[in-house]
Amino acid sequence: MPLDLLGKLLALLCAISWAGAVILFKLAGDSIRPLALNLYKTALTVTILFPILLLLGIPLFPEAIVARDALAVAASGILGIAAADTLFFACLNRLGAGTTAIVDALYVPFVMTASWLALGEEPRPEQISGAMLVIAAILVVAYRRNGDERPTRRVVAGFIFGVTAMALMAASIVLMRPVLSKAHVFWVTELRMLAALLVLLAMFALQKGRRRLLAPLWLPGGRVYAFLGALLGNLISMTLWIAAFKFTTVNSAAILNQTNTILVVVLAAIFLKDRFTLRRLVATLLAIAGSVLILIG
Repeated sequence: MPLDLLGKLLALLCAISWAGAVILFKLAGDSIRPLALNLYKTALTVTILFPILLLLGIPLFPEAIVARDALAVAASGILGIAAADTLFFACLNRLGAGTTAIVDALYVPFVMTASWLALGEEPRPEQISGAMLVIAAILVVAYRRNGDERPTRRVVAGFIFGVTAMALMAASIVLMRPVLSKAHVFWVTELRMLAALLVLLAMFALQKGRRRLLAPLWLPGGRVYAFLGALLGNLISMTLWIAAFKFTTVNSAAILNQTNTILVVVLAAIFLKDRFTLRRLVATLLAIAGSVLILIG
């Protein structure tokens, strides 16, 4: 099999695995609060990644990394995992997997904007047009007709959480990007996760009723969904993502990865009984079209 074709196949598998993880996280979120769920999946990933580093012979203290680099990666983890993932789970609980997948498409224009502001990568007209299409997709899916059974405040809060999560994730990518050329991706991932875990533990320590928050993790349903979601979303999907970028072009991998928006909407309709309305279909197509324009622009 040609390496380029292999890379594209891995990118598509990455999209499929992440879509599955979103569904599992939604099922887990029905009984587990966002902070507890994020704490669990982050702690699990840190625990699994550490022996992988040792087995691969990756230095725990790379010589090329200075204190400033380590702090940048740690800050990236705090923003992109401790804060953003908790908000993402809160959005998922309030809006459902299908709508959250469309909000998730904001990640691409936010990365474009962050790269422009922090790294001086000025966006092209095609990319700006793509960002406008993604924003249009959010407005389409956010439009609420009279008679919608979901409380307005809950829906608005869900969109605010989702948009903020995507903005923080984009900022976290820009923070760690310069360090990726100096250290192994697994090392960067482990440090991000470890920094996020320390912050999540501090946040959890300040919560009232901590035992009550953790209790659902001991129930068979929530624990299984959270465990499988962490494996699919934090380990398998991440590995496939890295391999895809190694074997094929960045644009090809990124575009195929973005198909997770369609996959999540479809899977949510099948497994979560989310209504697959014409409005959601239009929003999904707008989000995909906008992401493609940004990535190929």
